[in-house]
Amino acid sequence: MFLKGLWTFLLGIVFVYLQVLLMPIFSIWSITPLILLPWLIYMVWTSDQVIALPVAFLVGLMYDTLNPGSFGMHALIFCLLAMLIDVLRIPFEQDSVVAKLIAIGSSNLVFTLLSLLSLGIAWGFDGELYRLSLGAFFYNLIVSMLVFALMQLISRLRLIIVHG
Repeated sequence: MFLKGLWTFLLGIVFVYLQVLLMPIFSIWSITPLILLPWLIYMVWTSDQVIALPVAFLVGLMYDTLNPGSFGMHALIFCLLAMLIDVLRIPFEQDSVVAKLIAIGSSNLVFTLLSLLSLGIAWGFDGELYRLSLGAFFYNLIVSMLVFALMQLISRLRLIIVHG
């Protein structure tokens, strides 16, 4: 259990680094996709909630250190999303494609709405915030589906060593 939690946390750190170092390259109209969302969905989908909640909180805090103006926002949202994904996962099979698509779509929608609410309260609601939130929702949705599918594919790969 400890090693699975450690592995999940280390994978989260890798995704934070990818988010910070690689994802700004893919910005469109000042919208940077958040690859921590598909990581969160995959992590909650494949691990127990006892591991997922603390790791989601810690990775959210690490990501929040980059934006001190909204420190704690991502940690809170990631914990809420982890609980939502866990609830969505329960009535479906583990390998249900429909359940995974519902989890990806609803997680992106909830993340966008909570981000819109917190940013709007902090800095005011205006047309630019609504435009960025709507664009971020669709961009994150597409990126989340691609990254989640890639993570599923990588997790199913097997390494076979043949002694010659």
